[in-house]
Amino acid sequence: MALWMTWDLKGVGTASQSAEGVEEAAKWLVDSAERSRRAFDAEWQWQRLMDAALRVREAMLDEGRRTLERGAPWESTDEGVEVRLAPRGA
Repeated sequence: MALWMTWDLKGVGTASQSAEGVEEAAKWLVDSAERSRRAFDAEWQWQRLMDAALRVREAMLDEGRRTLERGAPWESTDEGVEVRLAPRGA
């Protein structure tokens, strides 16, 4: 299922990307969080963001997938990580 993803990592930035499915979108999120490590002065700050990204990833693969299958957009926010997914064309 093709979708459009927008995500914001607090203290790092915002990005948008089309994806061919929820799994690909989840990978984009985690990869971005991993690359953001250099934006933080303290390791604990980055780890907190990464932990939030992993929680959002799990929600994307469960609740997010089910919502998108119904044709509706989905979003989630957790400690500085915000993700919005929408079926392409919605």
